[in-house]
Amino acid sequence: MKAFIFLALLGAAVAFPTDDDDKIVGGYTCEENSAPYQVSLNAGYHFCGGSLINDQWVVSAAHCYKSRIQVRLGEHNIEVLEGNEQFIDSAKVIRHPNYNAYNIDNDIMLIKLNAPATISSRVSTISLPRSC
Repeated sequence: MKAFIFLALLGAAVAFPTDDDDKIVGGYTCEENSAPYQVSLNAGYHFCGGSLINDQWVVSAAHCYKSRIQVRLGEHNIEVLEGNEQFIDSAKVIRHPNYNAYNIDNDIMLIKLNAPATISSRVSTISLPRSC
């Protein structure tokens, strides 16, 4: 009986994926450079994401607000320094004036970078719609 329980537990352990950094159910790791507009918001640690909308502005969620944010661009793996990243501090962080933390209405924020991002194959702006 003990051998059966051991084998059942061993089988269950093998059945679960070992990539425990996937945060989205059914998600997968993106190919390198496949989302060059995606940025990491950092305050000594990664706490949110955003999208580069031009070389000096990032759009994110207002619930990610901090008065001082370092924007990290060109990263594929935020756990590893790969050598092509750009770390740019925020010059200004602007939450929507009607943001409501209780019901999350108007959950949008703009971050102005204190220096322009260098656009490259690893860092580019996201395309915004021209109309609805």
